Amino acid sequence: MLVKESDGSPIEPVHKMGAYITTRLKDLGWLDKDLVAGSGISKGHISKLKNKTGEKLTAFAFYSIYKAFGDTCSDAAKQVYPDLNLSLDSYTPKKRNEFGAFMLQFEESKNSPEEVAAKTGIDENRIKDIYFRKGAAVAYELLLIEKAVGKELGELFEKFHKDKTGSR
Repeated sequence: MLVKESDGSPIEPVHKMGAYITTRLKDLGWLDKDLVAGSGISKGHISKLKNKTGEKLTAFAFYSIYKAFGDTCSDAAKQVYPDLNLSLDSYTPKKRNEFGAFMLQFEESKNSPEEVAAKTGIDENRIKDIYFRKGAAVAYELLLIEKAVGKELGELFEKFHKDKTGSR
């Protein structure tokens, strides 16, 4: 669940991808070029992530980098987002009138965008951008969405991004 400002707007967690990359490169005895080759992420993008030049951490970059290092999503998430609270809020559907209550028997809805937004604290308009428009999920959003829909950390990263990384 995202922490909220006093006005109710969500506070975006700060990623520590730079420290993660630096540590893992050192642990593995790699150079930046080894990570570029293993992840398919450009040297310039990796440099921006390492140097924290305002670079958003897309879910795809996060996935590609932790897979290149041979890490699990869970282990990488703990290092990259040490302050991210992955607990969820509860979801209470809007109160319905008599007809709305009657219609419930004909509905089949699970993990709707509205429900995911309520559980994760991600603004519903942002969820709609990710689901219906051209918005790309940043890493922490997909981590929270995974939890909200009952998946293990890394499961949606793997299913959604695996084919996009080729043979890496």
